[in-house]
Amino acid sequence: MRRTLTALAALTLALASAQTPALTLDAAAALALEAAAGVQSSRLDLAGAERDRTRTQADPTTLRVQRLQVEHAVARAAAALRGAEASARDAAAGAYAEALEADDLLALADATAAIAAMVAEATRIQVEAGAATTLDLDRSRDDLAAARRDVDDARAARELAYDRLASLLGRDALEAPLERLPAPEEVPELASYLARLDDNAALIAAAQQVELAEAQLAAVDNPLSSAAADVAAARDRRDTAVLNRDEQRRSLTLLVRQVHNAALAAQARLVSARETASSAREDLAVQELRHEAGSISSLALERARLQADQAAASEASAAHALAAALRQIELTVLGAR
Repeated sequence: MRRTLTALAALTLALASAQTPALTLDAAAALALEAAAGVQSSRLDLAGAERDRTRTQADPTTLRVQRLQVEHAVARAAAALRGAEASARDAAAGAYAEALEADDLLALADATAAIAAMVAEATRIQVEAGAATTLDLDRSRDDLAAARRDVDDARAARELAYDRLASLLGRDALEAPLERLPAPEEVPELASYLARLDDNAALIAAAQQVELAEAQLAAVDNPLSSAAADVAAARDRRDTAVLNRDEQRRSLTLLVRQVHNAALAAQARLVSARETASSAREDLAVQELRHEAGSISSLALERARLQADQAAASEASAAHALAAALRQIELTVLGAR
């Protein structure tokens, strides 16, 4: 008799783990960082910026503005690297969750096909007993054929999901089973994200423009050596940079609020999915008792198990969606989306 989806997944993982340790999300993220071209490129850019800074600082003829510019270049390169790493981790986590969901969908398709086979066999027996028509039998066989096609589609979708994950991890194929993901954390307070806006790559660049404009203004703001027009132009550049920085911060604050609200909505959907899954598990327990007492058929019990499996898969999908929403907030804060 078919086990529930959770039990089947646990058994599959246990059998596979006896030969190959399960791949964790943290391990997948580490592999993704090494495989991502964007991360490698950003690391090279940061190393180059740091070399330029060292050379510039060692030159005694370097002016203050030039020193400031190389410091800014290092800061921008570091911000770009943080964003590239966050993007690589997000892509790996998304593909990892898709692969797990593909496992669940294949298990559900197998279970649905098993039930369709039971129905087709029961209908055949009923036809022989004169309790059903040949039309009923044809319909049940059509349903079985459709269910088997769904299994084939789910198997193909699973292969694609695993291939995509393997590609992101720099592997030709994945031999290890995937460890199930832990429940996502609660959505942190909005203030905790707004306090980190200075980590945003675009805002870093805008703030640097203000700092550079102020340095350039200080360099020319001398009535003995600079024309009044030059001083006024430098002051205008500083004021424009300040306005742009403040506008960048306002826009980013709004965007972070939006993605934070989306995460709260995903959290609410997860709560609902958990309640549905809990109800389905309770109903299954009741149906198992009724089956043991002989008051329902094996087919009815299998349908109850399928419903519990479907609810469990929906709960897992909702949890993955919340985790993805939390990563989107992080990407937004860093300016990597």
